[in-house]
Amino acid sequence: MYNTNYYKDEKMLQLKPYAEAIHTFKTGDGTIIAIFQGNRGDNPELDFRVKYLNDDPNARPVQLPHVDWVVDLLIKAQKYPNEVKELLDYFIKFYDSCKPFSSVEERASYTPKSIEQIGDKYSHVRIPGTFSMDGIAIILELFCICEKQTVGAHQFKLQLQMTRDYMDGKINYRNLLNLAINHREY
Repeated sequence: MYNTNYYKDEKMLQLKPYAEAIHTFKTGDGTIIAIFQGNRGDNPELDFRVKYLNDDPNARPVQLPHVDWVVDLLIKAQKYPNEVKELLDYFIKFYDSCKPFSSVEERASYTPKSIEQIGDKYSHVRIPGTFSMDGIAIILELFCICEKQTVGAHQFKLQLQMTRDYMDGKINYRNLLNLAINHREY
């Protein structure tokens, strides 16, 4: 059961300032992922923020920081390293080919392209306390598109690549998490 202050009529809500989600997605594990209007970058009218809401009557929406998906994948990689590498490779390629939204209408009608493919192919990747793979697919796809809204932005792409490099032993976890937490390399 979801917190009814933040989820009504199949839509996630934020209270301050009050807004309905532009899109609300429900994942296989019951997590709600939604996008809300943002205000940053080259096209603030097309910017968006990604939030999630757990299936709990006391849960509140959380704006998703990069460190959440990075740590989620690191946890999964302990048991499923090949699947996590494949997932990262998929989204590195997706990032290179995806386009930013060109209109508010396009953003409003967007349907994630990776959710079924990733969710089906990796449905066996389950670790208690982590996002479902269809949830990770939605999150990574949305972050790819969001970053493309601003010319020259690269932090998310760098985070994808550094997470993949960590999986190959090319960098240590401190460098990886420093970028995710502090938004800078060292």
